[in-house]
Amino acid sequence: MTTPRPVVAVVPFGAQGHDAQAGVIGRQVARRLVDRFADDPALEVRPVFLVAMPETTSDAGYLVFGSTPDPELAVRYGESLGTTHALTGLYREDERGRAFLVTLVDVAARGVVASHEVAVPEGQLHRAEPSLAVWLVGALGTPAQAALEEPETTNETAYRALLGGLEEEVNATLLREGDPDAADAARVLAFQLYVAAVRADPESLRAEDRLLVLAAESVERGDEERAARALEEVIEAKPMSWRSHYMLAELLRQIGETNHAIVALEHAHALRPLRDVDVMMLAELYIAEGAPGQAAAHLRRIAPESDAFGRAQELLGVLALGKDDHEAARAYLERAASNGRPSAEAHLARAHIAAGRLDDARRALAQIISSGTDADAVGQARRLRLGLERPDLEADLERAGRAALSTNPVSYEDVRAAFTRVLGFDPDLWEAHFGLGLVARKQEDFPAASSAFRRALELAPGQPDVLHELGVALLASGSQSEALALLDQAASLRPRDAGYLADSGFAHLRAGDLGAARERLRLASAIDADDPLTQAYLVELERAETATGKVN
Repeated sequence: MTTPRPVVAVVPFGAQGHDAQAGVIGRQVARRLVDRFADDPALEVRPVFLVAMPETTSDAGYLVFGSTPDPELAVRYGESLGTTHALTGLYREDERGRAFLVTLVDVAARGVVASHEVAVPEGQLHRAEPSLAVWLVGALGTPAQAALEEPETTNETAYRALLGGLEEEVNATLLREGDPDAADAARVLAFQLYVAAVRADPESLRAEDRLLVLAAESVERGDEERAARALEEVIEAKPMSWRSHYMLAELLRQIGETNHAIVALEHAHALRPLRDVDVMMLAELYIAEGAPGQAAAHLRRIAPESDAFGRAQELLGVLALGKDDHEAARAYLERAASNGRPSAEAHLARAHIAAGRLDDARRALAQIISSGTDADAVGQARRLRLGLERPDLEADLERAGRAALSTNPVSYEDVRAAFTRVLGFDPDLWEAHFGLGLVARKQEDFPAASSAFRRALELAPGQPDVLHELGVALLASGSQSEALALLDQAASLRPRDAGYLADSGFAHLRAGDLGAARERLRLASAIDADDPLTQAYLVELERAETATGKVN
């Protein structure tokens, strides 16, 4: 018969000290104990969440949580979480020195199992957490996991910075809905504290782990640049950290610093060979920077058995086309097509056209269009066929497209006639339907615009520009719910486009979801602070918040 493993509820420790830092230490050491046992097969530890808001704005801090309950209250905490035991504690700083006083309570027996005091000598705070962990497993009679007695950092300075960063992360989470500016300030401080922890102890992984989590979240929060700068500071202290180089590359790529992203990714590659999918990303960055030779060198290293081989061959074929090496392009693209890349078939048709093999191109294009297996490849094939068979209409399509997007007054009838002529040749060219929708929207014929955009979306599913324009037209015509979904989808596909984020925010504003509206408009403003439309939406949002009593 096996004995069930103990399950312990840990109450955030209370604190008695000279300043608010004592509370931070008490709360976060208790949290660290929970994290320390996260993978222990012999013992399960669960956190108790206690949150209390200050009664007045003059109270220290925004959030105060932590408690040293009596055994009866500790039992109730354990019962609420379904645990066998509860652990409570107090962190004390006074003339006697520093110490943790902890009590383990048996929930079923409703009594104290053991109490313990861990003195904290000067400069040794980082050793208190493992000492408490070792005492806990001894009191419970469970085996100690490997390295349980090892501290997370080698010195108190790094450990205090780590605890401070954890506290600010909690503050940022709890303040996000009610006070976004304070939440943002807490994130700033968390980044700074984790960097300080790494600088104080470059060998410790925990602070770097937390900073990497914050950096990954920054893509959604819109503070990638802040995260990138923090990672650069970490790399100064830990130049051999491939994880930080890798995450830095991703953030730099997100904010458009392509050349610096390449450098960071190459550093990561030098420290630990990248996965093929990451090599592909590196090659695409080189292509974006106009360095096809470096891109090709990486692409050629991807082996035939790799899942990325087809895409690599396709890109090599496109690069060969750019150098007018038609035979090499054809060989690469045929391999890509045979490896299941439908878009490579369209590029192969383009290679036939470039080499003057027009009959081969016609056959390839007809096969792509008739198969209809990949909407993007079919769209490319239809456009190539238009240019091959009717270059005059392709020129009409391009001129009309520029006119439809222009802010200058144009003859809408002439533009509409051009799109109509193109559709007379091929009624399934999505760009022409899209153009007709733009013309109708400019003339404020929103039902006609929506109809044209819907047809374009049927032909080019998931195309961000079509999703966005259809959403705008539907929002203008009162179809709020569908518009909101489309604008959110478009913004998710173009996360660095301030206009897309702003329109999505405005749709949420119209729907009455002011929190989601502010989040999107804040991100849009961070990308382009001078965009007049975003600023106009923010003014309208402030009016709505004032009217509802939810002033930010």
